[in-house]
Amino acid sequence: MSYYPSDFIESLRLKSDLVSLISEDTVLKGRGDRLMGLCPFPDHNEKTPSFSVSVSQGLYHCFGCKSAGNIFTYLQKQRGMDFKTALEYLAQREGVELPKPKFSKTRRKADLDYFELSEKITSFFESNLKKTNTEHLVRKYLKKRGWSPEVIKTFRLGYADSKKPLALDSKEQQKAIELGLLNRSIQDGRYFDTFRNRLVFPIVSIKKQVIGFGARVLDSSQPKYINSRDSKIFQKGHIFYGLNESARYLRQSSTALLVEGYTDFLSLWSAGFKNTVATLGTAFTSSHAGLLKRYVETVILVFDGDQAGLQASARSLPLLLKEGLKVKFLSLPENQDPDDFIKQKGARLFQEKLDSVQDLFLFLLSQKQKEVKDPLLLIDELSPLLSQVQDKAQLVIYKQRLLDCFGRDAMSLAPLLDEKIKKAGKKLVTSSSSPSPKPLDLKKRSWVLEKLNMEERLILVLCLQSESFLQRFLEEEALSCLKSEEGREIFSFLIEAYSQKLGQEKRHQEKKRDFSQLIHLMITKISDTSSLFSSSYPIFRSSNEETNEKIFQDCLDSLKRKKKHLEASSLLTDIKIQQKEDLHGLEKMFQLTKQRLKKNI
Repeated sequence: MSYYPSDFIESLRLKSDLVSLISEDTVLKGRGDRLMGLCPFPDHNEKTPSFSVSVSQGLYHCFGCKSAGNIFTYLQKQRGMDFKTALEYLAQREGVELPKPKFSKTRRKADLDYFELSEKITSFFESNLKKTNTEHLVRKYLKKRGWSPEVIKTFRLGYADSKKPLALDSKEQQKAIELGLLNRSIQDGRYFDTFRNRLVFPIVSIKKQVIGFGARVLDSSQPKYINSRDSKIFQKGHIFYGLNESARYLRQSSTALLVEGYTDFLSLWSAGFKNTVATLGTAFTSSHAGLLKRYVETVILVFDGDQAGLQASARSLPLLLKEGLKVKFLSLPENQDPDDFIKQKGARLFQEKLDSVQDLFLFLLSQKQKEVKDPLLLIDELSPLLSQVQDKAQLVIYKQRLLDCFGRDAMSLAPLLDEKIKKAGKKLVTSSSSPSPKPLDLKKRSWVLEKLNMEERLILVLCLQSESFLQRFLEEEALSCLKSEEGREIFSFLIEAYSQKLGQEKRHQEKKRDFSQLIHLMITKISDTSSLFSSSYPIFRSSNEETNEKIFQDCLDSLKRKKKHLEASSLLTDIKIQQKEDLHGLEKMFQLTKQRLKKNI
């Protein structure tokens, strides 16, 4: 049942201009009530017009592909919107107020102000780009990338000219600060633009509203890419770059090509691979996976052809499997990203690689098999991943392929594998949700950060800055890797509070408010809070998302390696104490040591 009354839906349909909307995608010709044009849907290429629009009835019909419907169905099929999003988009387009608003008029007006400011700034950046000549550095960069004027126009690329700062009034300046487009100098209090001498990528929602920005330098300075910060209208972990344009192609093919970043997206789009979406330089989240589930059945990960790209793919896998999606993996040559491959090899060879993509789980299994020979260790490592597989037929295949690794021992290990998968599933359910949580113990003593080692402290700072890092910490079960007792207490409390406050299905704004309350609660329990964001952590003074992501992953990897080292040392001690052969223990110690050596410890 729709949230909005049926009479409102019908009146909005009658008020909306179907001809104007469809004319954005194809040319309609004719007189009177009946207009004709080429079919605008991407899965129907035609040379003779067969697409008909009835002005009076507000309906369309294609005599070629048989698609038919009204303005709502058009938005759903052509723009990839769900019904509620289509309705809200039309209301905004036609200037109609929605009934029974969930927020006050003041709140809706405030959000509208942010959208209007983002649109104004986008137009400003676009204008700057149009005014540059062919010899300008930004024009040379665009030519090098091979992006056509049509692509530049479609995705509204712009230029942040350091000699032409944003011209905003005092109210707009405050909002621009909140959006991350202006900063204020500590020395003299003056405002300065966040984006200077950069190519700008506006980030557009499925409702065609500009909600954020990304920007790339035009020289070798660092950081190469920066994004506007999360705000009231923009959350990086909940949106893909390019989805506003690629949604209809996703629905058509039921397959998404997932890349990292703006340039990879635009290069694939320019080469004709329009069922592509890109993350915004941040970790892939469960929200991303849920969003893809609305459009496709299969996801092909197209990350950089290096170890970091493989690790990013592996981190995304459980989130995608949990949504019941089929996950494939396109293996690129080492040290090549999708943009490099397209430019050097071309679209035809890229399509050939797409035609022979590998199942990501089976690929990871083959890699793990080379590293881990002990069947018990291999089952332990892969059981949590298998517990996320929702497709029963797919699970049977994965289990069989895993057991095939053990030859004659496969049948005897099958019950153990089922038990491990079941246990891992229960553990994940318990850790992610609790139907009747016990009240938090707010009378705990204060914690002292000096008792945490450096990796633990850096991870804590990042988890208190961003919910996505805390979610990653929880998903990777990193609590077991912490060495200090103080660290385990702090993170146990944080995870318990996080699960209780954010475990339920809520709107994003509610979650954001709850997370802020959680951080406030957490900080009140730390005795030396001032050291969190002070000179003790100079690394965060001028850091960006990419740097923070690297810090988080490096610290996490370091903690995991230290844990394996400790386990190996403990096994060796036990063997010496027992003063007898323990072949299983020796083998396990050998495997742990080998894994450490591979990580260059």
